[in-house]
Amino acid sequence: MYDSMVQENEIKTDNDDFMKEFESWSREVAEVLAKRNLITDGALSEDQWKVIEYVHEYYKKHGVGPIILKIGKATGLSSRKICELFPCGVVKGAYRLAGLPRPPGCI
Repeated sequence: MYDSMVQENEIKTDNDDFMKEFESWSREVAEVLAKRNLITDGALSEDQWKVIEYVHEYYKKHGVGPIILKIGKATGLSSRKICELFPCGVVKGAYRLAGLPRPPGCI
């Protein structure tokens, strides 16, 4: 578990750094998780934010994370581009940074 603080609020995560409390997500939390998981060493790009915010809103509405094809259609980014933005994968990249809990069956 890698609990951290963002503006005096604790980020509670599991052993793989997926958030335990979806409601505690913020852009600042995403930035901390991105650096901690070596997704970026600086600020997240505009395209990364498009994906992260879409994934976050989709999960809030549907209770599950979207598949990469839905992400691409909604953001206008190709699957290849999304994979370049999150080389560790959509789940361990975009889902994690969007504050989603660990999906069932995720290894």
